Amino acid sequence: MAITIHYQDDTGDHEREYEQWRGLLLTVSNAPKPAMRLRTAAGKRMRLDAGDLPLLWAEIEEGYNGVTIYRNLPQRRHCLPAISSTEVQHIAAASSEQQKRLWLKHFAQALCDVDISCLSDGLWALEYCDGSQIYHPHWRSKRGLRAWHLGGGEEDFQLLQAPVVYLDWCMSGNGQVLNLFAPQHKDSGRVKWWRKLARAGQLPPLLVWYIHSLNAYLILDGHDRLQASLLEGVRPGFAVLTSFYEVAVQGDTRREQAILHQVNLVAERIDQGIHINPDSFAGMQKLLAQAFDHRPMRRFITRSTASLQPQFWQDEVSAFMHNKGQPEAFYLEGL
Repeated sequence: MAITIHYQDDTGDHEREYEQWRGLLLTVSNAPKPAMRLRTAAGKRMRLDAGDLPLLWAEIEEGYNGVTIYRNLPQRRHCLPAISSTEVQHIAAASSEQQKRLWLKHFAQALCDVDISCLSDGLWALEYCDGSQIYHPHWRSKRGLRAWHLGGGEEDFQLLQAPVVYLDWCMSGNGQVLNLFAPQHKDSGRVKWWRKLARAGQLPPLLVWYIHSLNAYLILDGHDRLQASLLEGVRPGFAVLTSFYEVAVQGDTRREQAILHQVNLVAERIDQGIHINPDSFAGMQKLLAQAFDHRPMRRFITRSTASLQPQFWQDEVSAFMHNKGQPEAFYLEGL
């Protein structure tokens, strides 16, 4: 049976702003064993595979100060069907806000028909984030996109090709976007085409998968678009894919009634013609909505299987480092 993805508009959970459009809520069912999956070993170690091909190994530092990522960076394997010029032109004709919705629907539909999928049964969120701010599910807040300096600087392309990367989690994590596959030559036809669209303001967003245990975003679709944005100095948008489960919220009846009482008092003052500060009234409305908001809370996770032997992981990483000539880690400062 084929994978089924039911999607609907997502207005967030109990801990978010009330009734604001966030993107799409995906309910995945009938998913086969993911071809792209995270496997873990003891000692805070993990490996991400695409079928039989290891894409990266990672080890969380003692004390949880950061994570070292060893990237295989194989040649390109398309996770999603290529975006056509017809699709780009069709979506570019819509309004700015509508374009975000259309691109998210495009990715939701494309994820149904992929050879290398990371999806498993359960709940997923697909959110749009602009290029200056990218969503961090772990802190439920907005964080700046790190380390890409845009404009084709030397550090940009060093990061694209660095086999070993260290993400400093510092006090607030890192949130770096990382490529999974080796970059193409900047003069390749696909990169040149995306550069043209970037200059025209028609560059589709990058589809990235948030890996909770890395506190990083891995590109599933858009490697060439990232190169084009770096070369043109244009910040791309992001379609952020995250998996989560829900925790029920128990209402506090006494708190609800106390807030409702205060709202009724304010309503009586308005009926009496007493002036109410608009900001105070808006704050009261927001408090009332939150008090009676019984939507479940989300807890973001990255599903994995504990199926790696620690020594096997160590042997693979040692062989990887030997083959790469013992490279130093490319350091990425935390937030």
